[in-house]
Amino acid sequence: MPKLAKSPALPRWLSLIAISVIFAGALEWAGLPAGQLLGPMLAAIIFATRGSALGTPPVMFAASQSLIGCLIASSFGPDLLPRFVAEWPIFVFVSVATLFVAYGAGFLLARLKVLPGAVAVWGSAPGLATAMVIMARDYGEDHRLVAFMTYLRVLMVAVGASALAMLLGSGSGAHPIRPGMDWLTPVDPWGLATTLMVAATGAVGGRLVRLPAPNILGPMIVGCILQATGLVHNFEFPRLMMAIAYMIVGWGIGMRFTRETVERARRALPAVVASIAAMMTACFLLALLLTRIAHVSLATAYLATSPGGMDSIAIIAANSPVDMGFVMTMQTMRMLAILLLGPTIARTVARRVAPPAG
Repeated sequence: MPKLAKSPALPRWLSLIAISVIFAGALEWAGLPAGQLLGPMLAAIIFATRGSALGTPPVMFAASQSLIGCLIASSFGPDLLPRFVAEWPIFVFVSVATLFVAYGAGFLLARLKVLPGAVAVWGSAPGLATAMVIMARDYGEDHRLVAFMTYLRVLMVAVGASALAMLLGSGSGAHPIRPGMDWLTPVDPWGLATTLMVAATGAVGGRLVRLPAPNILGPMIVGCILQATGLVHNFEFPRLMMAIAYMIVGWGIGMRFTRETVERARRALPAVVASIAAMMTACFLLALLLTRIAHVSLATAYLATSPGGMDSIAIIAANSPVDMGFVMTMQTMRMLAILLLGPTIARTVARRVAPPAG
């Protein structure tokens, strides 16, 4: 790996692709959902922490997230709005509860002085990672450590949620949206063109109106509107196209774990891992409650409450026998809760436990 770190970019890219495919194949063979995401993510972490980091082109990462936004939209059927209207107190309650669980873990880390300043508070936010990193930087905190906490949680949640979905997914009463079960399945040209059009239009529109996570939310909103109005009836997701998208998203997450950020986080790593594990356990207990009040499977409930990234949770849900519509509705509600309450909570807690220096 040291020799590889000093080699030209092309050999490193080829090595990364080869290792990603091997890891993904091994995880898929083991039956782990979203192996096509987790394998490349783990490969990218190895490269990044060994000094061989490769920057994923932003356009490719944005395009991959846009396809995932379309995948989410395809899971929202015509019963989405009636279901949300009928069960909105559940969605709101669980979203806000997840928010307080996450910030509660950050509060304890900061209160116990495990991490400097208010890093623990910003790094515990269950979503909108980029926004929280920027806000931490503006407050004079170590935003690199915040980024490490955020993406370590995404990694742990992705692995844990995939394992849990594999163990509990059977008999859930729902079916995974597996894009192109067979690599050689014929592709509907019109459906594929529709998917690409919605992905591009949604991503551009999301940026123009300044949506949070525009690459995912833009295509998701456009796709839902087109389905609700009857203008679109079918999206097409060729397996090879989605496998490449999953790989690029995995790389985008894994490359965040640079050697520098890992070194800075080394002393606090045990406490950070413990806090993330505690957060995941609290969300699991919340999921147990959700199975009672919403009458969904435990796998569905846990993915709905998981404090990970929306793109990784969407990929896991799409490849697991869960109610993806319910999962992504809950994840979207939590994102809205973060937008409305997250910054205020984070600033308030940060001022109380660790006012910014100066």
